[in-house]
Amino acid sequence: MRSEFKIGIKQPRKRSNAAISKHIKKEPVIRQYLVLAEQVKQVLEGTPPRSMRSVAKWLGYSPARLSQIFKLASLSPSIKEEILLSDNKKIAPITITSVCTIANETNWEKQMEMWRNVKSPDLRR
Repeated sequence: MRSEFKIGIKQPRKRSNAAISKHIKKEPVIRQYLVLAEQVKQVLEGTPPRSMRSVAKWLGYSPARLSQIFKLASLSPSIKEEILLSDNKKIAPITITSVCTIANETNWEKQMEMWRNVKSPDLRR
């Protein structure tokens, strides 16, 4: 026989979906896309195997757009770390197009050089 009783512990207040969305929208777009790219990478490598087309359909993106976002997963670890951990003001103006150009480079040292150029306010204009 099982007995139940209440013990006066308050449950943490749950955030509404609107509050979560508002918090997410404060994050720089490039950071949001990098997180999405890493999540898509996990789905594609998981079981059962998924295709880029099926994941794009599930997320509501075109396969071309999702492929562009997915390129961010091939950035060097130091660039990923900086995007994820740096101050919002420093990375907010950086576009996905400029970062995808960096991700196309296979040499991580060259990626870092290109990343420094993208972050430089003088060269971004």
